[in-house]
Amino acid sequence: RPRRSSHLPRHTAYLDGADAGTHSPSVVRSTPSPIIKKTPSADPGSKNKNKNNAEQQKEPSQIIINHPPKSLPNGGRITLVGSGPGDPNLLTVAAYNILSDPDNLVIADRLVSSEILDLIKGEVRVANKVPGCQHRAQDEIYEWCREGLGQGRHVVRLKIGDPFVFGRG
Repeated sequence: RPRRSSHLPRHTAYLDGADAGTHSPSVVRSTPSPIIKKTPSADPGSKNKNKNNAEQQKEPSQIIINHPPKSLPNGGRITLVGSGPGDPNLLTVAAYNILSDPDNLVIADRLVSSEILDLIKGEVRVANKVPGCQHRAQDEIYEWCREGLGQGRHVVRLKIGDPFVFGRG
């Protein structure tokens, strides 16, 4: 597996040095596209000499690495969104579109700015993470996510900043 350069985004998957997805600093899609890894063709001197080896060598076989489905059978899905530094003018278009969808359940914590929270058109739940009570608030966030997914909703976990800085994603 090739080494990843330190300037590349941490959450982007790489196979054989090829970019397997796209990077947006504020929005991470629920599931990326499948990664396809090419494998070498069958050895021309193998047991299957009767098969057309020239055809096998033209097109290498492929292994598809499956990712989780984009949504649950009931339609529920979850998306991680970063609110950036807190100024609504600095949100990505994708983040703004997700937050302004009235059907989404947005789960945030108290650190997300009120200007960003004001953009949310759907239901919003804010966990009160305070020093000494983080575990209780995190359990509450997990329960809200399970509840929304169980109802077949699009759950949006809204975090401050870029959720992949310092490995928080």
